Amino acid sequence: MKDTKASGNQKKAPAKTVAKASASKATAAVKPSSKNQAAKTVKNTVKAAKPAVKQQTAKNTDKAAASKTAVPELKKGDYFKFGSYYQENSTKKTPIEWLVLKKSGTKVLLISRYALDCKQYHHEKVDITWENCDLRKWLNGEFLKNAFTATEQKKIAVTKLANDNNAEYGTFGGNSTEDRVFCLSIAEAGSLFKDNESRKCVPTPYALGKGCYKSDTCYINGRGCCYWWLRSPGCIQLDAARVDTDGALSLFGFSVYYGDRAVRPALWVNL
Repeated sequence: MKDTKASGNQKKAPAKTVAKASASKATAAVKPSSKNQAAKTVKNTVKAAKPAVKQQTAKNTDKAAASKTAVPELKKGDYFKFGSYYQENSTKKTPIEWLVLKKSGTKVLLISRYALDCKQYHHEKVDITWENCDLRKWLNGEFLKNAFTATEQKKIAVTKLANDNNAEYGTFGGNSTEDRVFCLSIAEAGSLFKDNESRKCVPTPYALGKGCYKSDTCYINGRGCCYWWLRSPGCIQLDAARVDTDGALSLFGFSVYYGDRAVRPALWVNL
């Protein structure tokens, strides 16, 4: 009987040993697997994070590009500041306010809100057209350089202008020209403003100081209005058309030699 019990004990002992050994092996097998799994999880997390960073960078780049190409949401009748010129006095320039007359894509046609200066159409009484007059040379020379920086000048489009004959008197308008700054024609001043009231204009203090005429019967907010030049010819070749103080178009015009008429520049700008 003793031998039988001993023999049974001997059989049970190896089973425990085998179980421990199996457990040890199982533990050993699990540990490396956990480490590998953790490493894989970290790698996958890093990989998942990288595209997010790229996407964020792309979004930031798109936003930056959009901000660079953004253009003002301008429409006809809005006012827009661009360039600077002497307005309050002859010592300090201030931003020029422009009235939007027309929009075409990213380009806008502007005219100064106020009459900025006082100039003769031409310095002598002679038959003259817009092509050869002093006012055109001044606008595209001295005024352009004084009113706009080099960067701003690049935004001003070169515009091909038709210089039609006077519709009422048949006076010769001259050849077409290419200008960056110009005066409106009779036709443009007639079509781009809705009525006489909207064409009325007041001169700046600087223009008044240069001798600009100021009406004592036609006003805007208590300020006397002025006459302003158009580039079209008047009733004869010695005259140029104008806008009167009440905003009416005068195809009859004034002598090109008159020195108290205001200048209201116009230009096309690439926004």
